Amino acid sequence: MNKVVDAPAPPYYAVIAPAELVEDIRGYPELAAKLGELAREQPGFLGIEAGFQKGFALAVSYWASLEAIDDWRRNARHVIAKEKGKSDWFEKYVTRIARVERVY
Repeated sequence: MNKVVDAPAPPYYAVIAPAELVEDIRGYPELAAKLGELAREQPGFLGIEAGFQKGFALAVSYWASLEAIDDWRRNARHVIAKEKGKSDWFEKYVTRIARVERVY
């Protein structure tokens, strides 16, 4: 279910992950959903906002600390899924980390 995350008061961190998608993305939505479930089990995870349209996907996940982000980055199942995305579905992919200072 897509919704706007009710994160705590700042500061916290956002991991911004845009991707340009190949034409055939069979399996991608299912894997993305499984990753969302896996992330919810990670200490420090605050929520995720994601969406995609033909040719483009964007996920923004929110984390309590940089340490929590690093733990997620090193999670074995996340690493495998990210590599599959890069090899099978993403034409271009980048990860950006930002500190959220203010929300209004």
